[in-house]
Amino acid sequence: MRPKVERRWRWFEDRSRVAAELIAEAESLTFGADVSALPRPVLSAAPPGPPSGAAGASEPAAVPPPGSVEPEPSPPPAEPAPPEHPLYLAAREATSRAELDRAVVAYRELLALEPGHVRARNNLALILEGRGDREAALAELDRALEVEPEGAALLVNRAAVLGAMGQYAAAQRDLERVLHADPTNVEALTNLGVVFARKGLWAAAVPQLRRAVELDAGRAGAWYHLGEALNRTNDLAGALAAFERAAELQPHNPRALYGLGIVLDRLNRPQEATQMYRRSREVAGR
Repeated sequence: MRPKVERRWRWFEDRSRVAAELIAEAESLTFGADVSALPRPVLSAAPPGPPSGAAGASEPAAVPPPGSVEPEPSPPPAEPAPPEHPLYLAAREATSRAELDRAVVAYRELLALEPGHVRARNNLALILEGRGDREAALAELDRALEVEPEGAALLVNRAAVLGAMGQYAAAQRDLERVLHADPTNVEALTNLGVVFARKGLWAAAVPQLRRAVELDAGRAGAWYHLGEALNRTNDLAGALAAFERAAELQPHNPRALYGLGIVLDRLNRPQEATQMYRRSREVAGR
C-alpha cells in the first residue's frame, strides 16, 4: 500500500508493489512514505438501535427483590459488519500493475455509485500518488476530507502528498492539526519531522522524530530521518546510534548505510566509513 524513492518519503522502488502494500495497510489501520507506513482509515458505524417506544424496543428491566444480588447484564450481541461492495474488495486485493490499473477503474466506478465511500477514495489516492499523479491524488484526498473533515489518516496522507509536492507549509498545517487532536500519532510526528527537515529546520525536526521512535521503536524511516537531523545538528553519537538502528531494521537500505558512512567519516573512523559506503553501493546495485 505505499511509498516511493525520488522526493518521496519512502524507500520502496517498485511503485506497483508499494501501492498494493498501501492498500493492504489501509485495512489494518496503519500511511507512510520513505519513512514509514501511513495510517489508513478503517471506517465502521454500527446501525443505531430502535428508539425508545418503537416497535422492537426492549421491555424495561424487572426490579430485583430487596436483598438480592443483581446479575451482571450480558453484553448485547455485536452487530455484523455490513458486507463490502464487490468493487471495493476487488480493488483492495489488487497486487500486480495490471490489477492496479483495474483497481483504479473499479474504485472510480464505485465512487460514481457511492461518492461518500471514504476508504475507496483514500485508497484510490494512494494508487494515484504511487503512480506520480499527485495532483489527482490530492484532489481525491480533498474530497474524502469533505466527508470526514477530521480524519487523521486522511490528513496525514494529504500532508505526505503536499510534502512530496514541496508544499511544506500546507503539509505542516495538516500534521499539526492531527497532533493537536492526538499528540501520540506516530505517522504525524514522523512526517512533521520530515517537513521540518525539508525546510532546513533540523533542530525543530529532532524532537518530533525522537518522540516518534519512542512511541514506535521499529519504525526504520523515523530512525533514518532522526539520524539525518542529529548529524545536521552535530550530535554525532546520537546520529550514529539512529543510523545503526535504521540499518538494523532495514539492512538493505542504502541510505541508512550511507548515513552511517558519513557519520563515521566525521568521527574520524575512515576504514569503517569506507566499508559502509561500499555496502551502500552494493545494496543499491551500483
